[in-house]
Amino acid sequence: MPAQRDRILDATLALMARGGAHGTSMRAVAAACGLNVATLYHYFPSKRDLLQAAISHRGATDLSPFPFPEGLAGSVEDRLAALLAHLFVGMTAEEDLWRALIAEAIHGDDDVFEPLLETANAFEYALADWLRALCPDAPGLHEPAVVGAIRNAVIGVLVEYLPQYDGRRAALEARARELAHVFARVAPDKSGDPLADKYREKPAYFGPGSGTDPVEET
Repeated sequence: MPAQRDRILDATLALMARGGAHGTSMRAVAAACGLNVATLYHYFPSKRDLLQAAISHRGATDLSPFPFPEGLAGSVEDRLAALLAHLFVGMTAEEDLWRALIAEAIHGDDDVFEPLLETANAFEYALADWLRALCPDAPGLHEPAVVGAIRNAVIGVLVEYLPQYDGRRAALEARARELAHVFARVAPDKSGDPLADKYREKPAYFGPGSGTDPVEET
């Protein structure tokens, strides 16, 4: 039953937020769900399977909806800042869980690290789709290397601001604006940056005297 499975996973995440992976036992999860341990093992053969499924479940829940289905107005920088602020505030809403998961991953718990890595990769794929939808006029933002850099920046901000409480929302929104300013400059609007247009129109030259002559392998 999907509903029962989701209830188990939600209970597991709640226990992990309080006690981390090591403090989350199969018996405790069963008790939180009003099940016996044998029934829990019917759904998940081991604690490792349960923890990995719970983290993947959390990631799928966070990444499934498109943040702005009706789109956004404004410049590329404005739209990117709105997306980043939405991500930052949403991630810190479950700070106890993320703090526990990050701590476990840093300490080398494979049961946590592997599904966290999968979640980070899934987030990168979702982020690429969101950037294409929200900023179709900034193709540079769609480049895999840029998407990866934005993903890493989002994760870095999460780690940076999890320990903070006072004024965190305002600080996150300011950070979103700072990062959007940087990335928008890396990938300016096609029609709004004459210098970028100039370089797009000018073909690269790799002939003699250019300083970039091909080097033949010997």
